[in-house]
Amino acid sequence: MSNVLARETSKHGLADPVAGFDVPVLAASGSVGLSGLIRKDWGFSKSVREAPLFYGLVGVGTPGGTALSLLSVNPIKLLVFVAVINGVIAAPLLVIVMIVSNNRRLMGDYVNGHVANILGWLTCAIMAVASVALFATGGISF
Repeated sequence: MSNVLARETSKHGLADPVAGFDVPVLAASGSVGLSGLIRKDWGFSKSVREAPLFYGLVGVGTPGGTALSLLSVNPIKLLVFVAVINGVIAAPLLVIVMIVSNNRRLMGDYVNGHVANILGWLTCAIMAVASVALFATGGISF
């Protein structure tokens, strides 16, 4: 059905209407992730009063994603840009994970062992060096 719809609409110079479903799906999935991360209710099965953060994020994400689509923003460049941001913030987040995972008061008997510490701090160092190298070499061009 989707293929027929896409073929018929493209014959008339119209965009594939099924392709437009990606914006609300991505907005909803991001809203689920962020709401769940900060332990707030989420999901379309909840009312707006039960999950106001979730619905607020969907309400901002859907028009935001639609605007990016309408402005012809290159989605691949946007994905690369987001991946770079994730890579840059990875080192500080890994340091936090290492500090928490070595705190005996928080972790009890489950603190990191020697191998986990070596690999974890080595990963932190590699990510930090990669972030510095990215900016030292002029970063990426869009």
